[in-house]
Amino acid sequence: MSEQNPQRLSQPTAYAVTLMEHMVVPTFVLDADRRVIVWNRACERLTGIPADRMIGTRDHWQAFYEAERPCLADLVATQDWSTIDKLYTTHDDPGTPAHGVHAENWCAMRHRGERRYLVVDAGPVFDEAGRLIAVVETLRDNTENQLAAVKVREQASKLKAYYDTHEREADLARRILDHQIRSELTRQAGVRYQVNPADNFSGDLVLAARSPDGRLCALLADAVGHGLAAAVSVLPVVQEFYRLVEQGEALGTLVESINFVLANALPVGRFVAAAFVCVDPRSRQGEIWVGGIPDVLMVDEGGRLLRRFSSRHLPLGVSETLEAGEATERFDWTAPARLVLVSDGVIEAMAPDGEAFGETRLRAVLGEAPASTEVDRLHDALARHLGPAPAHDDMSVLVVPCAAGPGAPD
Repeated sequence: MSEQNPQRLSQPTAYAVTLMEHMVVPTFVLDADRRVIVWNRACERLTGIPADRMIGTRDHWQAFYEAERPCLADLVATQDWSTIDKLYTTHDDPGTPAHGVHAENWCAMRHRGERRYLVVDAGPVFDEAGRLIAVVETLRDNTENQLAAVKVREQASKLKAYYDTHEREADLARRILDHQIRSELTRQAGVRYQVNPADNFSGDLVLAARSPDGRLCALLADAVGHGLAAAVSVLPVVQEFYRLVEQGEALGTLVESINFVLANALPVGRFVAAAFVCVDPRSRQGEIWVGGIPDVLMVDEGGRLLRRFSSRHLPLGVSETLEAGEATERFDWTAPARLVLVSDGVIEAMAPDGEAFGETRLRAVLGEAPASTEVDRLHDALARHLGPAPAHDDMSVLVVPCAAGPGAPD
């Protein structure tokens, strides 16, 4: 590289020019006529063009572009900002050019055979009379960061598209599931319930309906896992439950039929814990089947425990046929009572200190008055117990009234 002669600058600035030539930041300087008077070593390394090819010329654009066009230093020298929007990808407001102008752009570095993303700053130099004597332009290669940013934007765009597709599919799946679960029948049956999913979809399912002879049949099911996979696992239960209740079938038939459907519908390793209840308010008698969920509690109006129904069976779907002795368990009542069914997500709900909610807290909630609000109170108690910690499983509760209906014996 030949030494650059700052002949177009006054003597007092010669030392500054020498410093610029040795700066580690790529820098070139134009005089008032926009001819190159400094093309430092760092600029040579960046552009691949030696200084002796640039000094005294107006060919500096060739280092960055394939066709002739102004560089940022040219715009500062001419004070013509009309084309800056077309020339640069991004730039600062050039309204105060005396303090320098910042811009960024992709440049075709044809002497290096590659495109580079350059961050450019250009500022004017004035003499004591305020006349322009030079423009200094510094360059910084920001290609790697820009490529990374482009990659991030591309990935963000793909993630956004994936998220939007997922949300549309999830919304469709949710509407299909809601359509299958006839919530109006559950409400009309007179039960109280709440299902709190740990994910967008719940693997817990609550169904209730009345048979033609007036019996109230209810089900709380808890598929292994949670989320959409668990929700799909319990879907085969819905139509079979409603069909058999509408036909007035016995509870044992419901259990056997739904177990057979699940055993043939679910893949290996998938099963559904459940409790079936059927109560006849006229005779004050009922029957129950519990397989794999926490104990079902029968409590009086004051929340005192009257009877406990523990799981005596395997979850549904484990085998096509039920084992011997899988009969339902019968019970009766003489005074108004209620059956409380919960999924294991309620009992196992973990506080930040690692303590589970447990049956003791559940029974404490049931002992509070009035009894008709126990579902809401249980929800609040679980929220207090979990605190900021998220629920790790679906949490569901079903309360089935055991009351005396018309024609019941005195």
